[in-house]
Amino acid sequence: MKCILVILLLTCTLCFIESIKSPREKNTSNRVKDKCILDGSKESKTEVSVTVSGRICLPWNSIRYRNNPFYNCYHNYCRNPDNQIQPWCIVRGKNRYVREYCDITNRKMKPSTLSLPKSDPSKQDTESSCGERHLNLITKIIGGKRSKVESQPWIAAIFKGVGFICGGTLIAPCWVLTAAHCFPGGKNTQIKKYSVYLGKNAINETNSVKEQQFVVSKLVVHEDFDYTTENYNNDIALLKIVDSNGQCAVRTDSVRTACLPPFQKRLPAGFYCEIAGYGRHQKGGFKYSRYLKQAQVRLISQNDCQNKYYSKDEVNKNMLCAADRNWEKDACQGDSGGPLVCEVNNTMFLFGIISWGKECSKKFNPGVYTKVTNYNNWISLHTGLPKYTAGSRYPQKD
Repeated sequence: MKCILVILLLTCTLCFIESIKSPREKNTSNRVKDKCILDGSKESKTEVSVTVSGRICLPWNSIRYRNNPFYNCYHNYCRNPDNQIQPWCIVRGKNRYVREYCDITNRKMKPSTLSLPKSDPSKQDTESSCGERHLNLITKIIGGKRSKVESQPWIAAIFKGVGFICGGTLIAPCWVLTAAHCFPGGKNTQIKKYSVYLGKNAINETNSVKEQQFVVSKLVVHEDFDYTTENYNNDIALLKIVDSNGQCAVRTDSVRTACLPPFQKRLPAGFYCEIAGYGRHQKGGFKYSRYLKQAQVRLISQNDCQNKYYSKDEVNKNMLCAADRNWEKDACQGDSGGPLVCEVNNTMFLFGIISWGKECSKKFNPGVYTKVTNYNNWISLHTGLPKYTAGSRYPQKD
């Protein structure tokens, strides 16, 4: 009798041990996906699991480490759990697991924690409401002041993958104007790798209330920009932008359009204008500013720029020059493509695109900008927006 009891006891013990030995295997068929912390909100039916480099994402629970927050996430769809600049996933590197941003171009994908500004999508700037802002300086572009984005609400931050490359200017709800040299691939540029952010105070921070995120649906580089030389003639490009819902930029305090001045309109030498960007903040610096900064510069006459500071071969009719009175404020690497805006009748007009210069804030070497007013017809041709390029807000002489 005792033998029978012992055998029964051992059998029950073995069964109990087996039941707790591999609980995940026994529960595999009953996995509950809605417990995955990545799926807290409703996702689009179109699921993406490919990165911008074309690699296939790994399941989120692939990485084995203590207290892995994704242990219950068995899928490999792109998500944005920590509010990065766009959804990402895990891929296998050479010797370790790494993050990569996902290829969400033309995909209806809503990151689980990213929310666009709660504005009526129909409220967009028009040609008659451009150039308005809330001025708000709080403290280099070289020698400039740190600026809240509401002071430069048309500034765009252009990224390739996870890397910031250039600035730009929102000139219409669906269009950003920037520099051609930001896209060395020219017509062969893979636009799906690029993204554009509006309303950014800093390139390494995310504010889902102020910011609006877009993919690039079209890139137009000026057909006469020559990548084989460094003369920067026709250094101008257009980006057509669209968000994950197929919408363009919504008008908020942190996102507005800059006005375009009339064709071939000129301002006098000495006129004060503003430049803005996220570029290097000191001479010889290796890091970008991170924070948006702006500075005031004065326009230099074409004659002085071509004969006193540069040559006619270096600065042609499609360029203009500007500098600080004391040569202490200037654009620098990383500011390329950003705006040179000038205030006329309390309205901000885009007269220049940050293009090139010799070093940064170097004495007798002013910054050189693409002269936007030479390209009104070109912009109109490629955007189909003649009302925006007519410069109707610019004061007319009686």
